[in-house]
Amino acid sequence: MNSTAMSAGFELQRTFRASPERVFRAWTQPAALREWWCPAGWVANEITIDLQIGGAYSIAMSRANTRVSVNGEFLEVKPPERLVYTWRWEGAFAEMPETLVTLELRGSDNETRLTLSHDNFADLGIRQQHRSGWMSACDRLNRMVTEPAELSDRVAAF
Repeated sequence: MNSTAMSAGFELQRTFRASPERVFRAWTQPAALREWWCPAGWVANEITIDLQIGGAYSIAMSRANTRVSVNGEFLEVKPPERLVYTWRWEGAFAEMPETLVTLELRGSDNETRLTLSHDNFADLGIRQQHRSGWMSACDRLNRMVTEPAELSDRVAAF
C-alpha cells in the first residue's frame, strides 16, 4: 500500500467545559500554551505570537539535547470563533511540506465545540502522527481550561 496521498488531512471535534473565549485565549496566548502545548517530557522554551492576519508565530520546544519548533503565519484571525494558520516544522519532519490548521469554536459561556482541521499532508503516516498529537494536546488543553477557578491562578493571565 502506498503511504502517500496528495493533500490528505483530518478533522477532530472536541467539546470543552469552557467558553469559546477561554479556549481561544488558551490557543493563542504564550502563558497558556506553555501549560498544555508540549507532550510529556518536552518543555516550551520560546513562544512568540503576532495574532493578526499575516502575523507570525513560533513555538519552540526541547527535550534533552533536542530542539524543534513549529512556525507559521496567521491567515484568518476571528476571535473567539475561527483561527487559520500555516504549520511548518523546524528540526523535525524534514520532508513534510507546509500544512494548514483551521480551528472553529462554537458554544456558550460554559461549553465550546472545537473543530480542528489539519490539511495538506503528503504522507499518511505523518498525518496519523499529527492526528494523535492533536488528540493528546486536546486532552491537556481540556484539563487546563476546565480547572476550578481557584486552581488556575498560574494561568490567570489568559
